[in-house]
Amino acid sequence: MKQITILFTAALFLAACASKSSGDPALDAKRAERDSLKTVYAAVGQQLKALEEWLAEHDSTLMRDLPDVTAITLETATFEHYVQVHGKVKADKSAELYSMGGRVRSILVKEGDRVSAGQLLVALDNDAIEKQVTAAESGANLASDVFEKQNALWQQKIGSEVQFLQAKSQKEQAEAGLAALREQLRMSRITAPFSGIVDEVMVSVGDATSPMAPAARVVDLTGGSLEADVPESYVKSVKAGDPVRVEFPSLGDTLTATITNVSRYIDPANRTFKVSVRVPEGETYIRPNMLSVIHIRDLVQDSAMVVPTRVIQEDVNGNRYLFTLDEQAGKTTTRKVFVDPRSEYRKYTMVVGDGSLKGGVRIVDEGARSVADGQQVNVTKL
Repeated sequence: MKQITILFTAALFLAACASKSSGDPALDAKRAERDSLKTVYAAVGQQLKALEEWLAEHDSTLMRDLPDVTAITLETATFEHYVQVHGKVKADKSAELYSMGGRVRSILVKEGDRVSAGQLLVALDNDAIEKQVTAAESGANLASDVFEKQNALWQQKIGSEVQFLQAKSQKEQAEAGLAALREQLRMSRITAPFSGIVDEVMVSVGDATSPMAPAARVVDLTGGSLEADVPESYVKSVKAGDPVRVEFPSLGDTLTATITNVSRYIDPANRTFKVSVRVPEGETYIRPNMLSVIHIRDLVQDSAMVVPTRVIQEDVNGNRYLFTLDEQAGKTTTRKVFVDPRSEYRKYTMVVGDGSLKGGVRIVDEGARSVADGQQVNVTKL
């Protein structure tokens, strides 16, 4: 207190000497008092700063007032980025079966039955077509016999060429008509197009079938693929052979596979291209049209600097930065380091920074948003 009084008296004397007289004693006195207080304030401020620096170095109890932060150690690692798209399962063999029309006479299988290719599944009332086929077979046989006899006579130069050509034409017409009726008869029968399992029967005995409505469905789950639409912006980075991770949200299951085909066509309606992924053998729980989330790896970088996305901040100018920790003279202080985020996936970001950002550097994690550059902090454990 005595030192401050001496400073104030000296400052007052110097201010009185330095100030120019205004001719008003009261005004000159107030000016001198103001100038002296400014001088004392500056001197006390310097003393206070020196005192705080000494206490910060020697008084350990002041650490309690420092902001608490947690730290993580930056390590270089392999960074992988995946494109996430939605896909669905498409069976290699899945068919809905139709008929040309007719009334259901009998159903020869039930849902869940295993059937062979060509096996009759649903018998229809197609007697009329069968009778037409029988009549056509008789006509075709007659036309064939007539042609054979006419051909034998023509070889012996007996009869006219016109008779031979007429017999040949009638034979060919009869055979073509018979083939058309046989195809019509085949299409009126509902048979399995391949070996598989009867998934559903949509008709009952006595129902009238229609070419517009399916009568049964047969599937074969021994092979299938996943199809997904990928935005055209990834056309350069996605290619056949890339590894993928497939998630089935409804099942909580995940499998790994590779892309087997990448479409060369961009759909103008949604600006996407298709990719296909083969379903690994043995995954019998996968069903046609099952929804999935496909993660396609489009970037892999070795020895990358990867940090949690939460530690990256942005200033008012749009610059990205994070805080590292410097240890000097027993003090831990923060240092702002500007970074360039290159890619982010699942809450982790690959960054590029200045030369100080390298493996082994400690980065401020929790509490990073409450500190400033060059601030002393107290590092706590999680």
